[in-house]
Amino acid sequence: MRKKNHSFAHSIAWNLAGAGIPLAFAFLAIPSLLAGYGNERFGLLTIIWALIGYFSIFDFGIGRALTKLVSDRLGSKSTEDIHDVTKTALLTMGVLGLVACALLIVAAPLLVQILKLDTTLRDESVLSLRILALGLPFVILSAGLIGLLEARAEFHAINRVRLVMGMLNFGAPLLMLTWSHSLVPATIALAVARAATTAFYFRISAHTGALDVSSGRFNRSNLRELLGFGSWITLSNLISPLMAQLDKVVIGSVVALHLLPFYAVPGDLVNRLSFIPIALIGVFFPAFAARWSAREPNKLKSLYTSAAFLMFSAVYPIALGIYALAPEGLSLWINEEFSRQSTPLLHWLCIGLILNSIARIPHALLQASGRPSITAKLHLIELPVYAVALWQLLNHFGIIGAAIAWSGRMALDYLLLSACSSIAIPELRRPSVFMLTAVIIGIAVMAAAAFIPSPLLRLVLSISLGLVGITLAAPIVLRLRHND
Repeated sequence: MRKKNHSFAHSIAWNLAGAGIPLAFAFLAIPSLLAGYGNERFGLLTIIWALIGYFSIFDFGIGRALTKLVSDRLGSKSTEDIHDVTKTALLTMGVLGLVACALLIVAAPLLVQILKLDTTLRDESVLSLRILALGLPFVILSAGLIGLLEARAEFHAINRVRLVMGMLNFGAPLLMLTWSHSLVPATIALAVARAATTAFYFRISAHTGALDVSSGRFNRSNLRELLGFGSWITLSNLISPLMAQLDKVVIGSVVALHLLPFYAVPGDLVNRLSFIPIALIGVFFPAFAARWSAREPNKLKSLYTSAAFLMFSAVYPIALGIYALAPEGLSLWINEEFSRQSTPLLHWLCIGLILNSIARIPHALLQASGRPSITAKLHLIELPVYAVALWQLLNHFGIIGAAIAWSGRMALDYLLLSACSSIAIPELRRPSVFMLTAVIIGIAVMAAAAFIPSPLLRLVLSISLGLVGITLAAPIVLRLRHND
């Protein structure tokens, strides 16, 4: 088994590349896909992409649980049953993948009927969804293999495959357009790509020593441990998408559907930026779990502080730049009328972006310390509060009320998670208070920056603060190593 000690900087760079480069490619590919497949087929293609992501909940959180349990054992040097845990997780995920496959094959006609597609496309759509279903076991198995590799900090290996898969997600349907405008060849290509991706992850796992097919056995006690952790993750994963889409549904029903783009476009812009905090958390989660299992509270505190500072340094300058330059940016991108309507919304959403990004640190720490039930219960509390606030604010303030409600939920989530993590781990109280102070000051600076009359000065301010953040964060992240 190879032993590596990659720096966090190395891992974060690979995570950002693995998510960011395919995102940039998507922006280039989408116009050609839309022109080639037409509105209805492209609409179904976007649903196919969404289903690939949504059906990943059929791993029942075992992928994340595998990262947690393997990190625990590596951190505490108790690796006797590590191959049992691995084999139990992957066999279970394989079965769950087959169940997801069967469900989608059976449900495909019903889904097509709900979508109310043109009758000439129904047979093609049903067949495309059933071909997609054949790829679901590979999607779920990949999640387990990624979790296994994340526990061993093999982020460079994960993201080499993830980068290729991300490009194929858009490139394969684009390539199939040279043969046919039907979605059937496109979904065949996507299913084959998923199978190939799983094969690559399997080979890397075996090569790095993370997976040994000749060792380990299925163990019911390990399964209970995996499901005990993973079931709470699944609950969170079910509630989060519901809260993420609730605002758009309510806007369409309470205000007016024609106003939805004024909210949806800036909302989508902010949502796409979440790949940055997700990339950072992917690196820190297994490190949190390892420090926790090794009973090293001082190292855990130091790592938590470094993670929060790095997250703030990475996200804040981007949020500040978007907030400060929103009027000019939206005018250039779309038009002045759109800018006038959407700028106030984008301002509130930028505040929410900062709060949501920082909240991911205590969220990851609570899960890494074996408390996923806390994060799931907090989501259960937040859902009705958010729904009521969204309804009331929309009725009183129109679509800007939706942005206020969303950012309010992010603030509530951040405060609750910070409080819970500080109670669970008292050593985190001081860095949590310090981070909260920094966030409040940062938001105040953002609000003040919008009143600077010159766009050039606002741009200079954003770049300057970004450079300051990089200068302060770089030495910290370069010193951090996974096994220190």
